[in-house]
Amino acid sequence: MRPLSLKGHERALTRVRFNREGDLTFSCAKDKKPCVWYTENGERIGSYDGHNGAVWDIDVAWDTTKCVTASGDLTVKIWDAELGSCLYTINHQTPMKSCGFSYSGNLVCYTTQKMTKNLSTVQVRDLRDGSQMAEGAESFFCSTFDVNATTALFTQMDDLITIGFESGLLQQYDLRNPDSPIHTNESVHRYSIQDLQLSPSGEFLISASRDKTAALLDVNDLKKLKQYKSERPVNSACIAPNRDHICLGGGEDAMQVTQTSVSAGHFEAKIYHMVFEEEFARFKGHFGPINTMAWHPSGTIIATGGEDGYVRIQEFDEDYLGFTYDF
Repeated sequence: MRPLSLKGHERALTRVRFNREGDLTFSCAKDKKPCVWYTENGERIGSYDGHNGAVWDIDVAWDTTKCVTASGDLTVKIWDAELGSCLYTINHQTPMKSCGFSYSGNLVCYTTQKMTKNLSTVQVRDLRDGSQMAEGAESFFCSTFDVNATTALFTQMDDLITIGFESGLLQQYDLRNPDSPIHTNESVHRYSIQDLQLSPSGEFLISASRDKTAALLDVNDLKKLKQYKSERPVNSACIAPNRDHICLGGGEDAMQVTQTSVSAGHFEAKIYHMVFEEEFARFKGHFGPINTMAWHPSGTIIATGGEDGYVRIQEFDEDYLGFTYDF
């Protein structure tokens, strides 16, 4: 592998994403400035200035015209992805933890944290409706929970939204009839769900959890299809777009990093076969846990973001591209 190490953040990474074409990489961290980079050479194009706290999540619309960020400063911001100007700001009483665009890019979902008397919520707003984006406006979908919703994403066009919780629970809502969840899975994970990612084909969902596993789920009913075991908590997982491969990233808790050697901390990214659930490769790079990862649309590159503050863009070499799994 020929990695690029991108140093543009002052604190631990929280999310890396590629745009649909894969020529741009978007990243955010526990500092105040989300960044955008050229994937090809790692050059930083710029940053989005406006947040006053840790930025926990970033997503980019399918046409790369808009991006959305969720921050601990109690706001979600919608940005002009090219110009870097803030189009809308959504305020709340508690920190925002995750955010994402729908398939069309017209809807945006986000999760808020439980704090004092405020319950955790998942909300959806329509960017085409100016009244929903106005100061103090209500979202057209809002569901409240006693346990923190850690991550949420659209899993079927603009209709279904899947939510992961701190308790390990998974729920799926249909926005056309949002009164109650249409599917629930409370058995696949025992601890907090750290990340949910959709497969490029839209058929599968992969969940990463602090219970040291990642699970491949049927996107239509949240049934567990496969489960991948690791030695340490899994913070992020992604699915290859062109092969039956899964990549997991995680490692020992951040507070233990100073007392943990790189080898003992299991900070490597691990590649598993999707069907046989077996690990067959791993690659190093970060000094500390991997907090986030994303597979490039071409299938030949993985971007990872770590507790060490670096984004690493790993380009696979010929050994991987010509590899066939011997079952």
